[in-house]
Amino acid sequence: MPEPSLPPETLAALKQDWLASLHCALPGRVESYDPAARTAVVRPMIRSASGRSLPLLRDVPVFLPLPELMSVSPGDFCLLVFADAAIDGWWAAGEEADPVSPRRHDLSDAFAFVGFRPAPSAGGEAPCP
Repeated sequence: MPEPSLPPETLAALKQDWLASLHCALPGRVESYDPAARTAVVRPMIRSASGRSLPLLRDVPVFLPLPELMSVSPGDFCLLVFADAAIDGWWAAGEEADPVSPRRHDLSDAFAFVGFRPAPSAGGEAPCP
C-alpha cells in the first residue's frame, strides 16, 4: 500500500470535517405544520459539533401513518431523517427523478417522523404500554 501523501493528523482532521457535514438522523421539534401540504418547519434539537444551533428546516415532508387519525402541532417532537440524495425532483413530480443537486445527506433533504418524545423525566409523556 502506498504511503499517504498527507500526515495522519491532517487526514484525521479532514475526516472529522467531512463527518461534521454529514447528516443521517436528528431529533427535531415542529415549529409549524401545513396539513394540506403535509410539510412542517422543524427545529433540529441537537447543535452542530461546533456548538451552533442548526437552522430551521422548511418544507419538511411529514410521515403520518394514519393522517386521518393523527394531527401535528407546534411543539411536537419528531425524528429527522436526511436523504442520501437531493429529493427536490421526486418531491415536485412524485416520480423517479434525477437529483437536481450533488448534495448528500443535506439538511434541506429531511423527512420528519412525528411522534417521538423525550424521556418522561425530561418532560415527555410516558411511553404507551
